[in-house]
Amino acid sequence: MDTSPSDPLSTVFEFRADLPHPAGLAAHALKELAMYTRYLLMTTLSLAFNLFVMVTAPVWAAWAAVANLDRLPGVFAYIHTHDDDIYGFVDKPATVWGRLKTACWWLWRNPGYGFDAYVLGFEAAGVQIVSDSGVVDFDRGKTVSRLVVMQAANGRRYFSYRRDQMLPGNRFAKIWIGWHWSAVDGRRHMIKIMFNPFRRVS
Repeated sequence: MDTSPSDPLSTVFEFRADLPHPAGLAAHALKELAMYTRYLLMTTLSLAFNLFVMVTAPVWAAWAAVANLDRLPGVFAYIHTHDDDIYGFVDKPATVWGRLKTACWWLWRNPGYGFDAYVLGFEAAGVQIVSDSGVVDFDRGKTVSRLVVMQAANGRRYFSYRRDQMLPGNRFAKIWIGWHWSAVDGRRHMIKIMFNPFRRVS
């Protein structure tokens, strides 16, 4: 039989050989399903914990203010940002009242970041990028988006999707779901659940 490239039969067999194996497709689909199912379950925990922190913020702020703490000890540090102290990006106020107000404001602004990173997030070491739609400039007054799929060292996959959707009146909605594509503290990728339709182009 003539098996030269001009033989239609040879072309058919070559095409079929290039097709993904059904078992590989099934494994990929299961990984995708597990990734999105895991996210849906974890968002419930994240939202519940964030609500708890917002309601109880004055208690944690008072503890830090009276004891003159930069960070809450042990697992209590899950309550505030993992990449900063309980007062955020400002210097720690000198007075108890000042520390109380600042810590409360920061907890209401960024509740439960430590929990989102160290309980619901994943280790940055050994992470591989599976796919990336490409780096874009956000907060620039235009509709843009980016999708990144990552694989942790343990083989689990995580996605990160961010979108700036322009709205009337020089406003835009900031949408971010999945997990952060960067480990902001250099160690953990935190889970992300954000929908803010009140952002304005500066």
